[in-house]
Amino acid sequence: MSPILIRVENENAFSAPAPVGAPTSEQIAEVRVAANQETPAGNAGIWECSPGRFRRQVAQAEYSYFISGEGSFTPDGGAPVVFRPGDSIYFAANTQGEWEIRETVRKAYLILT
Repeated sequence: MSPILIRVENENAFSAPAPVGAPTSEQIAEVRVAANQETPAGNAGIWECSPGRFRRQVAQAEYSYFISGEGSFTPDGGAPVVFRPGDSIYFAANTQGEWEIRETVRKAYLILT
């Protein structure tokens, strides 16, 4: 199998901003996605989110690499995991919790099916 290149040429590659599905703050975060690609393991792409708080809506396992921005993810019953550019987080399947985006985040993701 050949390698799969995921590239964002410019800002026009992103979808239109859409409100998050389960906001938990008055400031409703908006997300955009670019270069979403099917892979043998699931799907991958680039995700961007403006500031706000919301519940995680992805049931599958996920690996994320943070390109820019900062915030935290607090798993239900756990301590906050603070992230910044250059960090990676692995979410096991069915990880539930709350995102808090403090500065617009851009991450590369791989959803594992």
